[in-house]
Amino acid sequence: MVYDKDIINRHNQKHMASCIPSCVEMILKLLGKVHIDYYDLQDEWNNKADGSFANFDKKTIYDVTFHREFNQQRGVNSPIDELFERIDRELQDGRFVCVSLCSNDGWHMYVIHKRTNGDYAAFSKGGQNGQETIEVTDVRQKVTNMRGTDILTYSLSAE
Repeated sequence: MVYDKDIINRHNQKHMASCIPSCVEMILKLLGKVHIDYYDLQDEWNNKADGSFANFDKKTIYDVTFHREFNQQRGVNSPIDELFERIDRELQDGRFVCVSLCSNDGWHMYVIHKRTNGDYAAFSKGGQNGQETIEVTDVRQKVTNMRGTDILTYSLSAE
């Protein structure tokens, strides 16, 4: 797993509500499964307002099978320690993790790429025309404040 910032900088989130397929596309691009100009998932999704990680659960795209986990389990009973353990395992095994985080206008999806000083660093796309690379380094803190969230993991067909 290598976070190639050049690949991410060249990627765009094409629609206001296409952050979920945009994150999947970024993972596919970083894994070398699709060309930098691949936007089929976002083109199909468009501005789908009622989507979630469930749309990609158990879906295989170019030998990468995605798995929705911790299905929006938020609140005082959220298994947050198990969630962080799962993220740690994925990162240790060399895989990225999509995560749903609160944003000013609802939710936005990010791709966690490393652990940093007890927290996690992640990237996404946004800004005007979806061209700005957004980086956050306090994912764990945000998830703790939210009292949990859902994630999208993946496995490769060869695994």
